[in-house]
Amino acid sequence: MACIAVYIKRILSYQPPFELYEVNETMRVIQYFLYLSGLAIFFFIDGILHLIRKRFSTRKDQTSAIIFNIVALGVLDYTAVAGFLGFIISGNIPWVVIFCAISFFSGIRFLPFKKNLEKFSSTK
Repeated sequence: MACIAVYIKRILSYQPPFELYEVNETMRVIQYFLYLSGLAIFFFIDGILHLIRKRFSTRKDQTSAIIFNIVALGVLDYTAVAGFLGFIISGNIPWVVIFCAISFFSGIRFLPFKKNLEKFSSTK
């Protein structure tokens, strides 16, 4: 998404009108919501995923571990989507690039590698 945003900004010269994000109070609230919800996922991802892990811990097979990792990556992808939607509203490239980087680097630990699957199946 960051590459798409950079392409839109640099090649297509995308810049939303000033009134869209500075004067329009509704768009400003939406922009703040996207920003704060993306940051909330970043800071509280472990707590959010702990609740999701409880949901998938009823079964002890590998399928539930893979489904958990897919759901975890989906939750992290919300951060990138929130950054991109914020870019569409304000045209702010650093915002989308930072949110996409946070989503990408945070998601590495949830890829279904053998080590991650073993951690899920261990009982604590």
